[in-house]
Amino acid sequence: MNCHTDNYSDSMANYLRPIEDQFALSRHNLSDTYVRRGTDASPACSRCHTTEGYQVYLATGQEAPLEASSHISCFACHAPHTNRDFSRRNEDSTTHLAVGGTYDKGPSNTCAVCHQVREPNPPIESSEPITSSRWGPHHGPQSNILSGKGAYVLPGATYDAAAAHNIGITEGCVNCHMAALPDNVVAGGHSFAITYEATSGSSTVDRVNSKGCACHGWTSDVVATTAVEAHQATFEHDLGELGDMLVARGWLNGAKNAVTTGAAAPTTKEARGIVFNYLMLLEDKSGGVHNPKYTASIIAAAKAYLESLGPQ
Repeated sequence: MNCHTDNYSDSMANYLRPIEDQFALSRHNLSDTYVRRGTDASPACSRCHTTEGYQVYLATGQEAPLEASSHISCFACHAPHTNRDFSRRNEDSTTHLAVGGTYDKGPSNTCAVCHQVREPNPPIESSEPITSSRWGPHHGPQSNILSGKGAYVLPGATYDAAAAHNIGITEGCVNCHMAALPDNVVAGGHSFAITYEATSGSSTVDRVNSKGCACHGWTSDVVATTAVEAHQATFEHDLGELGDMLVARGWLNGAKNAVTTGAAAPTTKEARGIVFNYLMLLEDKSGGVHNPKYTASIIAAAKAYLESLGPQ
């Protein structure tokens, strides 16, 4: 009964139902992307989209073709029947496959196995034409942004990677996304959510779980939300301006969410690097919060380079 206790007062750490209920609301649980497990010739999707593919990758370093799969669940990250405890399957530092180097922030090394940029195909410095609008870093670059690794470095540019979130948050993702739950709502814990919906008068608004931002000393979730949203507004404005510049040059589609292909596609390594960086910041989806100085310096360098080319 050390694992399957039905007595809350016996051991809070082993009472699994609250954790199950939190996880039920998480995007890992609710997503339907687990059916995207790749093909025999290209099985890479299974590594991050499925529990089974993730387990195979951790055990063998290989990406497995699967005939069937299930969504990311408890047994993706934990192996209680094998380990006889709730430790994570992956405790070691994680290699950033596309850009080299490692991510080493304790328990969030598990997160970084999947939440990292994908090697673009063709590579940024290749002369091969871009034929897919899905070219770029893919959808999960958060560990790269947090650790300040992965952006294409433009000539003469310096990106500020040594920001407080990178240096000071020793456990990375876990410190903020798995923080203690706010009162009477679900955010943090195994929901992994940093925000939650709250009622304000007759409206529903998003609130930031200030317990996930403990270093800032914000006195309430309302104060935390105001500060975070102010930063995100500045970031979105600056990134939007960069996106407009890329659309004007024909390198980005009109929706500002994908590279153009064919004759209009960017061809130089600098052009492709800027588009890659833009898409990495867009796909991070934190509004620059994961690493404010790093993201701001990437945008500033990209704008300066484009302006140096003169008008389109």
